Amino acid sequence: MKKIDIHHHLLEETSYVDNLLRTMDRLEIEQTGLIGLGPLFSKMFVKGQYDGSCADDSAVEKVMKKHPDRFFGLGYVRLGVDSVRKVDELHDRGFAGLKFHIPKTRYDAEDNFPVYEKAQLYGMPCLFHTGIVKMPYPCPGEKISSFNMDCIHLEAVAQEFPVLKIIIAHLGVQNYLTALTLIRLFGNIYADLSGTTPGWRANISPDDWKRLLWFPDAHKKIIFGTDVHYSEIASNINIYGEIAAAAGWNDEMKRNMYYNNISQLLQQTKRRSYERSQN
Repeated sequence: MKKIDIHHHLLEETSYVDNLLRTMDRLEIEQTGLIGLGPLFSKMFVKGQYDGSCADDSAVEKVMKKHPDRFFGLGYVRLGVDSVRKVDELHDRGFAGLKFHIPKTRYDAEDNFPVYEKAQLYGMPCLFHTGIVKMPYPCPGEKISSFNMDCIHLEAVAQEFPVLKIIIAHLGVQNYLTALTLIRLFGNIYADLSGTTPGWRANISPDDWKRLLWFPDAHKKIIFGTDVHYSEIASNINIYGEIAAAAGWNDEMKRNMYYNNISQLLQQTKRRSYERSQN
């Protein structure tokens, strides 16, 4: 079954993109959304030989231009540090969406609203990290707080920006019940189930998933994303399959999760990204 992976980090590992492409071909992943978080996340997830690079927006942009049919970019914006001008810049460089992580302020802080307003104007899907964060290295002075990234703060964002395309990464992790309520009640909020294998999903049984994904359109609100090293993608797909089976989803519902939902969100921005990569 064909897939689009909305949540994958470019890693600073020798031959990583080549290995990722082979994995994508084997697992029927047509396209992957690449994210580069920069120096604060140096060597994150690296299992092989460190290649000495920095996985940032510029590195992602190079991969996008080299493989425009396989990769699109989610530009990294650190709220409370980056200004709204960075959204303009990322859009002009052909990035299809935005990734928010380790903000200096809560997601619903009004100082962040100009960023969301511009993303809404451009139709750029926004992937918000949620859950507890363990950085690759200690970061004293960076004011990193998972409270700022609690998914409940996205309620106010969705209310203020009703057509902003919001994706809750990791289904809120420890606050998955809140995340599920948000995606059920708000038409512009979705969630991926990404994470380490099995990670936060280890304590949720098949019976739990049947109970949690009870609402009729749940299959239209869950999006496929991995957020792991390429060697763990197959295991993540198995987990998604088990969750879909527990929820009683048929093939068309699974196609929504794996492909259709994110394809619809990206329809405009992917086209712009491809056109810009050719210029």
